[in-house]
Formats: sequence, structure tokens, C-alpha cells
Amino acid sequence: MPGGIGEDPRPVPVRLLIAGAAGAVGGLALQIARARGVRVDALVSRDTQAAFAREHGAGLVTTDPRALPDGAYAAVFDTFGAFVTGAVADGGRYASIATQAGPVPDLSSRGVRTTVHQVREDGAALDGLTRLVDDGSVRPRLHTAFGLGEIRAAHARFHRGGLTGKIAVVL
Repeated sequence: MPGGIGEDPRPVPVRLLIAGAAGAVGGLALQIARARGVRVDALVSRDTQAAFAREHGAGLVTTDPRALPDGAYAAVFDTFGAFVTGAVADGGRYASIATQAGPVPDLSSRGVRTTVHQVREDGAALDGLTRLVDDGSVRPRLHTAFGLGEIRAAHARFHRGGLTGKIAVVL
């Protein structure tokens, strides 16, 4: 029974898995979750991305979905269609933005609530994100910026790949 003799009265931290934790969206999600005190593990697609996830506070970092503990996560945020549904605990949440990968499997038999998120207008959330950026908890990842007159060069740089952040076109 929670709060019993000898038990720690502090709440157990939520454990979150982010699939794609070094990508544009996943990298921001990782930083936001850590700023809110959430325990985060990371699934990344390449070994070269592991350092980013570790530097931003992820605990377990792996490129191998089989290394993820079954049912260990209260929530999974899937940004690239990894479909690591076995990692979410019964009664947990599985959220995805990877609509290009297909629908998230129905996990209702396990009491798992699944959602697919897309961009929506939310001024209050944007204000909160702005505060996290201003206080240094979240650092946007910008690879390089180009002026509007350099749009062809920006496009060519994007196609070369190997980016460590986003390309911005400054007006």
C-alpha cells in the first residue's frame, strides 16, 4: 500500500521511451521531458545519434528495439514508426506522429491508449516551450542558416544529408 511504513512517500517517476530521440521532434521531446523531470530512455536509429541522447539525459540508449525491456514504460512516444508496442506497460500510453509508417496497432486489449498526434495550434503550450528555451532547458538544434537569396544552397545542403540539426532560411 503506498505510503505504508518503510515505503518511500515520493511518487515514482514516470518512465518514458522516445523512439527517434535524436531526430528533430524526438530530440525536442527528450529535452522537454527531462526539463519536466521525466525519466527517459531512447531508441535511436544510428550509433552516431546515441551521444546526443545521452548528453540530453536519456538513461538507456539503444539502436536495437530488442534491447528495450518489455512493458517497462508508462508511455512511448514514437516519432518514426518503430512500433515498439511491447515496451509500453499495460494501461500505459502509446503516442505516435509517424503517420507515414501506418496506423498504430490497437492495444486496447492491454488497456493501452493509443493516439496519433499532428500539429495543432496551442498558444499556451508555445509559451511554455518558449520559457524552456529561454531558461536553457531546451536548445533548438540548428545545423546552419541560409539567407533567402541562398535557397538553392540550403536545398543542396539538405540533400547532402548528415545534418546535426535543422536548416533555417532567414528572411
